[in-house]
Amino acid sequence: MESLIKLAREIIFLLLLFTFLELLLPLGQIRNFTRAMIGLLLIMAMLTSLMELLHANWNLAVFLPESQSKTVAVSQGSLLENARSEAEKTLEAQVKALLNLNGGKVKDVEVKLGEGQVEGVTVYLKKPLEEGEEMRFAEVLKAFFGIEKNINFKALEVGQ
Repeated sequence: MESLIKLAREIIFLLLLFTFLELLLPLGQIRNFTRAMIGLLLIMAMLTSLMELLHANWNLAVFLPESQSKTVAVSQGSLLENARSEAEKTLEAQVKALLNLNGGKVKDVEVKLGEGQVEGVTVYLKKPLEEGEEMRFAEVLKAFFGIEKNINFKALEVGQ
């Protein structure tokens, strides 16, 4: 609220100052030029004040009921872990969908991300792969995701 009052005061002050300066100017072409400059200065002053107002730290808890105004503290490490976890889940879903296009033998996929690269992929199969399928799946992972190392295929038992 203080910012809005400050903005209103600045605009009123500038309007009064510019009106007084305009009265002191002689008639003619210089008056028109000065009016244009005063208008530009007034617009610049208003935009500067508005930018300060927009960059102010707003306390939104004032506008929320007490039950909704809880502060959430999230550390940078947990944000990174959340992002990594979401990336792993997304990649797992993509790998599973792509490998299931060829026969639907994939039950689940587990991806482990490292620093900027995939550390390992484990593909859990509904039934054992036929001859050459493991190499074909590995080629698909290399072609689409650039994954060449640490690819494991595990056939699940009947009860799993």
